[in-house]
Amino acid sequence: MNLNFGGAIWLRGVTIPYLQETTANKRGFYIDQFRISVDGDYGVDDRTKLTFSSQVRFFQYQTLIHHMWVGVDFSENHTIKLGVTQVPFGTIPGSTNSFWYSLGYYIGLEDDHDAGLKYHFNKNGWDLYLAYFMNADYNDATALNRFAPDLVRSENQQNEERNQGNIRIAKVFQNDVSNSTEIGFSGEIGQINNRATGKDGLRWKSAFHYVGTYNKWSPKFQLSRYVYEPKNPDGVDDRLVQMGFFEDSRLIAAKANVINASLRRDFGLDWWLFQELDIYMDYSKVFKDESSFADSELINPGAVLRAGPLYIWFDFMWGKNAWYFNDSQEASGPGAGAPNPNRFEYRQNISIEWFF
Repeated sequence: MNLNFGGAIWLRGVTIPYLQETTANKRGFYIDQFRISVDGDYGVDDRTKLTFSSQVRFFQYQTLIHHMWVGVDFSENHTIKLGVTQVPFGTIPGSTNSFWYSLGYYIGLEDDHDAGLKYHFNKNGWDLYLAYFMNADYNDATALNRFAPDLVRSENQQNEERNQGNIRIAKVFQNDVSNSTEIGFSGEIGQINNRATGKDGLRWKSAFHYVGTYNKWSPKFQLSRYVYEPKNPDGVDDRLVQMGFFEDSRLIAAKANVINASLRRDFGLDWWLFQELDIYMDYSKVFKDESSFADSELINPGAVLRAGPLYIWFDFMWGKNAWYFNDSQEASGPGAGAPNPNRFEYRQNISIEWFF
């Protein structure tokens, strides 16, 4: 049996030229998180191996489970995982390069984690996922100490995620080790249970993604569509649903199209302590179905330096009608839009991360 312990310590500094009322976005420099990871495997026979992985993250204001699963590797081509795992949707592990992710992350389209059963097949460039998730990462839709946004319940918003199915299929075309192209499609469908009415609504998502690796250049693109159709009581606006994570929640548009586009350049580096420098540009936009809502947009140029286990991230972000880019929950713009929907807000992020 193999058993591995690991973790990370993150320090973070932010510059925000406007008031933020959430504890997750304090101005200044502070300890962002401390995490512990445990992974292991046990070989049953020459072909079959039992595996497990878990990670807990500790913040100043919350403790959360990032993932926690047990699995079986039947061969190098077939695996099954049971527990809280990453939802197989779109570009994996993510459609962006930055510390801050894209707008898709903040509405459940990037690096989401839920609780269920996931099957993975990979052979000859073909990559297939099939998954069923009974509920979100916690079986408690009022809990906000979660890694990625899910439907959450509070006040007149009483919706939660149930019975979700996912399929993701991709093909990698590889010329050599440093030149490859991946094209894939994803689909997701699930229930929305409303505690107030006792009725089940429908939600679905779909995506086309492209990932390229061409020597030192790495472009990514993803086009997504999502729809939430809750069965709310009379008087609750069906054009909005409430998402929550990181001890915070916001209303988002219930129906929209989303684009993510990014480009990264890897530089070999031999300077002082550092061995690697990556420079990138990430862009994302949410086109909301409701014509009276203001679309959301995020522009994020940045860079990351690596010195062995030490990573230093620099993100410079301009966003409008986006999560954490306005004064408060009431003024935030993922849903109908911010008070000044056409104005870009700016924030800068520095993250120092040590992995062990």
